[in-house]
Amino acid sequence: MTYAALIQPVLWLIAGGASVFFSARALLAWRRKAPSRSIRGAVIALLAAFVVVPAIGVVPAGHRGVVYSWTGGVSPSERGEGVTLLIPWLQHLTKTSVRTQKVFSSKVFAQSLDLQEITVVASVNYHVRPDYAAELYQEVGPQYQSTVIQPALFQRTKAAVGLVKAENFASSRSGLATTVQEQLESQLAGYGIVVEYVNIEDAIFDPAFVKAVKRKVIAEQKAMEQENLIAAQDAIKQQTIIKAQATAQAIQIEATAQAKANLKIAASVTPALLRWRWLVVWNGMLPSTLVGDSGQVSLFLPTGESYGGYTP
Repeated sequence: MTYAALIQPVLWLIAGGASVFFSARALLAWRRKAPSRSIRGAVIALLAAFVVVPAIGVVPAGHRGVVYSWTGGVSPSERGEGVTLLIPWLQHLTKTSVRTQKVFSSKVFAQSLDLQEITVVASVNYHVRPDYAAELYQEVGPQYQSTVIQPALFQRTKAAVGLVKAENFASSRSGLATTVQEQLESQLAGYGIVVEYVNIEDAIFDPAFVKAVKRKVIAEQKAMEQENLIAAQDAIKQQTIIKAQATAQAIQIEATAQAKANLKIAASVTPALLRWRWLVVWNGMLPSTLVGDSGQVSLFLPTGESYGGYTP
């Protein structure tokens, strides 16, 4: 409670105390048969309590004052925060909060797009426009939450739930809340109510549907595991094929290189080279067998050594 809100109770206390004090003094003076100034003081205190105190109103912080007059009805202009003056006994001050407030819907029994029963609880954060406090009080009254906001929230939430599938509800909660908020903004704007935020607080599904979803999720997980296993086996198979192809290619490359080397070696072998190699490795002993014709000797074979199964 602010200090401004304490002014009116304090004034009532001062006026009441003064009235009691002067009334007691007047009563004592009357008993003594000596009326004095105490009677006048008591009368003044009573008049102050009767006239002055009802003329002072206090609007707390975060509120606007709506003045109702017995002669003119609801005043179109709101009273700001703090102390305000009223016509005693002709005007009445009502406080309307312009702070952010939160309202919950009752349980919304709705059907989703795939005809599944869902029980939803929604909430809305809102505030009243300060310059619309008098109009809201005049057109709807102080119970505007239960009269306007809660029915609208219930209706819009039920309609929005019917636009989504139950199995996609969890991923659609944010979009669902946005849809309800946009519809509430247009519906409540004429009352001076500003919608700040809508939240889907809770959702309860049919137990049979929950079991069916669990079975489906488990089946999908098992199918995914099998797919991953098949993919892993395919990967191993491909790796084996690639490795075999690489080995075959390496053997082919090595064989091709060896064949080319053999061709070069064969092309480089001449009788002169063979005679030179024979002279390099000759141990000085003359051969006992000559191979060739009378014109040219091409091979010398020592006696007693085997050459491809032939012994000279």
